[in-house]
Amino acid sequence: MKLFEIAYTCRLYGEFTDFDATYGRFLANTTPTFDILDHKHRKALLVWLNSWGCRQFALNFHDKASEHLENWGQENLTSLPPAGASLLILTDIDFVNAGTLYVGLRDLQASVRQRNSNSYTVTFGPTGAAKTLFALRNQVFPPWDESIRVRLGYDGSQESYIGYLQWVRRELREVVADAEAHGLSASDIPNTLNRPFSSLPKLVDEYNWVTITKGCKPPRLEDINNWWRWARPMDPASDNPPLIYGKG
Repeated sequence: MKLFEIAYTCRLYGEFTDFDATYGRFLANTTPTFDILDHKHRKALLVWLNSWGCRQFALNFHDKASEHLENWGQENLTSLPPAGASLLILTDIDFVNAGTLYVGLRDLQASVRQRNSNSYTVTFGPTGAAKTLFALRNQVFPPWDESIRVRLGYDGSQESYIGYLQWVRRELREVVADAEAHGLSASDIPNTLNRPFSSLPKLVDEYNWVTITKGCKPPRLEDINNWWRWARPMDPASDNPPLIYGKG
């Protein structure tokens, strides 16, 4: 994944979705950082997950789902990567631990549904688990949606989640290397792309949403070169290539 590719797709993501607004409200309601042991923060999480398409969290079951989350947090909070950790530097042991955290969340009860007079449990599932981990450590865990997960060949298992984390890290390392070649540090990337509230893992999710969910691929370098050429004024006195603005 190249820097220009993620820049192009994240710009489209920001322009054509309302996900930024709902995510922004979640961040505002959980400032300075999401605390899974805080009832109001858990409520904000569930409202945000609903807004991001997680229909498994039925409104009339939010209190019970919140209780399950609190219990999970009490048991697992110390197993999370430390605040400020980065996906770019996770160890093999960290990946194994992430898989365990993911499975524990994936199998939590999100709600109960009725079908033909029978009730059955609905769990957080792969999407709800990944997005909850993202809320807890957004510099480490990327969110994913079912369409993205399926298209990339991940089945929602513990092993597939670890595989996805490793894939996102490889892509981010390529982006960061490309950015550094252009004088940008990894921490510069979100602000430079006008995505100040998006962590690096979230930028990859935005790329996936645009390219996979919406099927909009980044332009070819040939296209970009043509756009740049067309955007520059022509020298009317010659057949030379267009002039750079401000230069003769």
